[in-house]
Amino acid sequence: MPVVKMKKDEMLKIFGPASVHVVKGEVEVLGKRFTESNRFVVHKTKSYIIRALMDSELDFTLAPNAQIQGVEENDPYLEWFSKAEEIIDKKYKTIAIVGGVDSGKSSFSILLSNLALEKGLNPSIIDADVGQADIGPPCFISMAYPSEQVIWMRFLKPAKMKFIGDIKPQNNTSNIIYKVKEFVQIALRDNREPVIIDTDGWINDIPSLLYKAKLLLELRPDVLIVLGKELYPYFKRFAKLGINIINLSVPENRKTRNREERRMLRSDKYREFLYDAPLRKVGLDDVLIANMPVFLGEEINVNELGVEPRDKVLYASRTFDTLYLVLSETVRLQGFEQLKTRFNVPKTRILVSGFENRTYVSIVDQNNDEYPGLIDKIDFVNRTIYYRCKYNIKPWIIKFSKIKLTEDFQEQLIE
Repeated sequence: MPVVKMKKDEMLKIFGPASVHVVKGEVEVLGKRFTESNRFVVHKTKSYIIRALMDSELDFTLAPNAQIQGVEENDPYLEWFSKAEEIIDKKYKTIAIVGGVDSGKSSFSILLSNLALEKGLNPSIIDADVGQADIGPPCFISMAYPSEQVIWMRFLKPAKMKFIGDIKPQNNTSNIIYKVKEFVQIALRDNREPVIIDTDGWINDIPSLLYKAKLLLELRPDVLIVLGKELYPYFKRFAKLGINIINLSVPENRKTRNREERRMLRSDKYREFLYDAPLRKVGLDDVLIANMPVFLGEEINVNELGVEPRDKVLYASRTFDTLYLVLSETVRLQGFEQLKTRFNVPKTRILVSGFENRTYVSIVDQNNDEYPGLIDKIDFVNRTIYYRCKYNIKPWIIKFSKIKLTEDFQEQLIE
């Protein structure tokens, strides 16, 4: 494509995948300046507005499906920029952002962070979206301490991560709120201000509104950015808490991601944190295993079960209502029918060795810091857990999720 000339203050919208080379002049994207010879990439799931800060020339390399368009007169970008500058100039300590899916929450977070850095501040960003995590891996709440401007949150590295164990917030709202509040306190303690809280896009029903309301009641941010005019009536009442409510429009013409693209982005994040992670090991008796019922019950000596063949039973435990057996292979056990009566439980659960392989987990150290990991296998005979993790830490707790990852890091839900 030929070089595109832009007059000062002119704006263009680019839809990826594409790369942009500034041949002459200076432009900005989400508050990050690009000058002569600078280049930047637009991912296929992203779109950006490029604004010329002086007469400029840009060389675009467009992949299939990429587009360059003019910016509509009603596009809210300049309003976003103006409000973001106002927020940063007033030096608010905590800023929360709510909005629907693909409404621009992450982009506005980055705009705030970039302007804060330009003003010499030390911002922090909390990524509270467990499903479309950008800073850390899926199933984690993550926090970054940006030291340089970026145009995509995925370019930031996590300073802290906390495991939620699910890509859906619906069943984990209290845990998410608790972790986000903890991160806000840590960021303020570390003098990382402003603290920018980027929430998830679940906001289309009563449970989601109750969740966001609880989050605001706990956090009491100085500012709440509401993206979408249709959402303002639901959040304007929080001004009674002393929160400054700022309602902004959402661009009508913007990149939206389908389910497959979202799955692909999660897969990329799993791969980033787990690909080529070294194999490590820890004793089964040296860690606490959480979120896995078979390891929460009272362990039973397999010799006391009274079943045959006895050597096929690798592990046994009992909870209030279930007897768990881990077998080396699928086999019919003699005496199995009597186990419920003998151990006074209404249910039995059989697991075959290998059930744990490639389960996505959190590895927690003694400082209660959490890191993504992947179970390779559990050797029940030698009571050893083999796992993969890029971080060389001594495990204290291993938290299981309900997700397994294939060899190419695609998700599989565990029943």
